[in-house]
Amino acid sequence: MQVVATLDPVPALVAPALRRGIALRPLAEAPDAPVRLARWRRGEECAPARLHRMRASKETVRAMLLVEDEEALAAGLDAGADDAALEAAHPVEIVARLAALLRATRHGRLLTIGDLAIDRATRTVRRGGVNLHLLPREYAILLHLADHAGSAVRREELLRAIWARDFDPGTNVVQVQMSRLRAKLDAAGPPMLHTDRGRGYRLGDP
Repeated sequence: MQVVATLDPVPALVAPALRRGIALRPLAEAPDAPVRLARWRRGEECAPARLHRMRASKETVRAMLLVEDEEALAAGLDAGADDAALEAAHPVEIVARLAALLRATRHGRLLTIGDLAIDRATRTVRRGGVNLHLLPREYAILLHLADHAGSAVRREELLRAIWARDFDPGTNVVQVQMSRLRAKLDAAGPPMLHTDRGRGYRLGDP
């Protein structure tokens, strides 16, 4: 499940978002969400100020505004919003735009899966706002699984990608590293590193 942080209640979007595998959560509950959604009305504050509060100095955050009319939509985009939509637009359209922003984050500096956030530039990992202290090998495994989130990655592929081995050494080195990584991930939230028997290891929802 991917997460979008909201600065305002958007009840009409909750159900269609869930159907797309997107959870809408208040910003206080999802501070590491890569996409944030908020309403903006010109009479309340200027668009740059609203966007500044949305991003809270996090340059990698994608910001989407819900606005009242086309003039406000243009003003929001001109001010630097990554996207904007009319509040009167169909919820399915708004959610599709959020999904597009989430896809864009998968190819950028910040990679998120649910409440897990991986910063490729700083090599830091957070889950639910909690910093996870991973060893270099654990980080490499997590990043590889995150790049294939939702799909099972076979043990042989991990040996090639992480250990640079084209053969099975016949040891339990992969299982040991997975056990350590799983323990650190599980300490900060529900299980998200799964073993699919006969297929491999998978990062994501059960």
